[in-house]
Amino acid sequence: MTAPDPVDPPEQGGRRSRRAREGSDGAATAGLSPRRRLVLIAVAVAVLVAVAVTLLLTQQRDQAEPGSIETITVVLPPPTPEEDPIERDTSTALLEALPGSVLQYAVSEQSEAETMLELDALEGWRLTYSGGADEIVLQVGQWPTAEEATDAATALLGEVPEEAMTERGDVAVADEVVGTMTTIVDAPDATTERTIWTNSTVVFVVEGPRDATRPFYDAYPF
Repeated sequence: MTAPDPVDPPEQGGRRSRRAREGSDGAATAGLSPRRRLVLIAVAVAVLVAVAVTLLLTQQRDQAEPGSIETITVVLPPPTPEEDPIERDTSTALLEALPGSVLQYAVSEQSEAETMLELDALEGWRLTYSGGADEIVLQVGQWPTAEEATDAATALLGEVPEEAMTERGDVAVADEVVGTMTTIVDAPDATTERTIWTNSTVVFVVEGPRDATRPFYDAYPF
């Protein structure tokens, strides 16, 4: 009986290699564990939610109206005079009530106002307020009644063309109308102006550089 041909032993190394490949492919195709699958699903959902929120916020920002810009108003303190007012007569209630300084102007002269006295004022005064190179001249008079003061103001105003009156209005104290005011520029190219106003029984006439008497009137306490 003839013996069978010898068979070469298998290559151990080659077999191990084949088993390793089979094991690797099997792990890739066999599927994940339930716990790991849930983790991956949760991560995927979180990514999708983050993307959706980002798109929504971007869309809302594009559609939103532009934000309003806050405006900051800076209020500067009023100017003050460089010189102190002079020592002056304050022997009457009217004189004592008149301010020694207004804005950048301070009283530099005081005398009686003949114009006011000629219109039968109980008392009349002329005060010069100096402020640097400019001067404001104030004449003030007081009458027994508001009606007499109004008549005196009309006489002081005189015949003024309508175009010369740059402003007219009421004088109010604590929301109560106590008189009227008028600002006058005598000619279109004039460099001086007048502002005349009444406050009950008192009349004020202010003369000075153009565009200076109106701010002076605004700052005057009467």
